[in-house]
Amino acid sequence: MTNMEMKTSLFTRPGMAVVLLLGVLAATSFASTAMKWEDVPEAVRKTILANGGKADSVDKEGHKIKGMAVYEAEAKDKKGGVGDLVITEDGTLVTVKHDDAADRAQEQSARVAKVLEAVKFSHPRDITNPFVPLASLKQDVLEGTEDGKHVHITRTVMPNKRKSFTIAGQKVDALVVEDREMEDGQLAEVALDYFAQDDAGTVFYLGEDVDEYEGGKLKGHKGSWMFGKDTQVPGVLFPAHPKVGARFKSEDVSKDINERDEIVSVSETVVTPAGTYKNCVKVREKLADGTTEYKYYARGVGVVREVPPKGDVLLKSHTTREAK
Repeated sequence: MTNMEMKTSLFTRPGMAVVLLLGVLAATSFASTAMKWEDVPEAVRKTILANGGKADSVDKEGHKIKGMAVYEAEAKDKKGGVGDLVITEDGTLVTVKHDDAADRAQEQSARVAKVLEAVKFSHPRDITNPFVPLASLKQDVLEGTEDGKHVHITRTVMPNKRKSFTIAGQKVDALVVEDREMEDGQLAEVALDYFAQDDAGTVFYLGEDVDEYEGGKLKGHKGSWMFGKDTQVPGVLFPAHPKVGARFKSEDVSKDINERDEIVSVSETVVTPAGTYKNCVKVREKLADGTTEYKYYARGVGVVREVPPKGDVLLKSHTTREAK
């Protein structure tokens, strides 16, 4: 998603289990529950903030210590190291769990592999999720501004292109979508994104090939990644059953290619040049560089608005394959 990751780009069902797994922190156990910051006990919040944590992802664990609920939150120490704070509901810091990067990656891969064994991809290119209906999309055009520049994005489904991945022993053929971005009239980026939908309706993000341009010339491929090569964790672009508070990761590749998403509303009204859309799903995206952006998804259409920190990009036209 590169620039489009800045602008574009289940609790019992297997698909939802994957969303939970990929949605909070890599080291979170399946028995934990993601909590909204405002729902975390005040004593726990104070301890998190006092020990290098942030008002962000907090998990309530499935076990208790001395009869009290247990919470975990990621935090950085003074040397920049990452650990998990283990805190009881009265605010007591029980311990700080430190795993080296290799251990964390290995544990994460093992958990992901176990969950993915239950995920089936019978027709992965038939992406019919109501809020990401790529199977019927021909082309979307979005326009707006970002950082003072005029932005023009053309998003086109490429039905004749294919790319295959292996997920838990299954061969998965991804649907290819091209994002072509112009900034102030000049080509800035062309990205090929690879998506697949499981049988439960969750849309997975399996990688992207990125070409960056400057002055009309190719300058690099920053942001490119592939599932199975650069990461063993497939991204979740959109869950099968969007609910407020649902968290997932569209990218979980490295410290530079990482995005944490959360659904913050399912009742937004968005007015665009292409039309007015009601009951849109609003997704908050926290990017690897620390910035926060928002995307709005309309039922039967897809992304209709993207809001970077300094700008606003709206859907100008939406064309389906059935349209003549």
